[in-house]
Amino acid sequence: MPMDTGESILSGNGSNRDYLTSNDLMDLSNVRVLLCDTDAESCRQVLALLKKCCYQVTPVYSAADALDALNSQGPCIDIILAEASLLISNGAKIFNFIQLDINLKHIPVIMMLDEDKIPLVLKGLTLGATDYLVKPLSSNELMKLSTHMKRKSSQLVYY
Repeated sequence: MPMDTGESILSGNGSNRDYLTSNDLMDLSNVRVLLCDTDAESCRQVLALLKKCCYQVTPVYSAADALDALNSQGPCIDIILAEASLLISNGAKIFNFIQLDINLKHIPVIMMLDEDKIPLVLKGLTLGATDYLVKPLSSNELMKLSTHMKRKSSQLVYY
């Protein structure tokens, strides 16, 4: 793969390095994240990391609040970062709501879960999640959230 002429940046830890070019980077201050987490402490921690990465964040603490936010801000949201159990609970209403709305189905849904809840991954991916992250999260992982926006938009087919 030929290198871009832009400035290159080494990202990642010593075992798994990614080379990014300046053309691959996005201004994260323009990326709007809907953060959905029922655990207040966890939500505070993830919110702090997202803000450290310069994302614009709307935190919500329940499935009902998430649906309200999607109703009011949906087309303006770029990424949904949500606790897996919140997404899967209530008959997966959030996934259904997103998939049935043409203005929302382009939004990547990233699940967050604890290590001991890995069985939720397959169910969440089957219901429509784009990817998942295992808590505790790091700012390096969250810096890469915007790549899901590019992937999701390239998968959409318009007729």
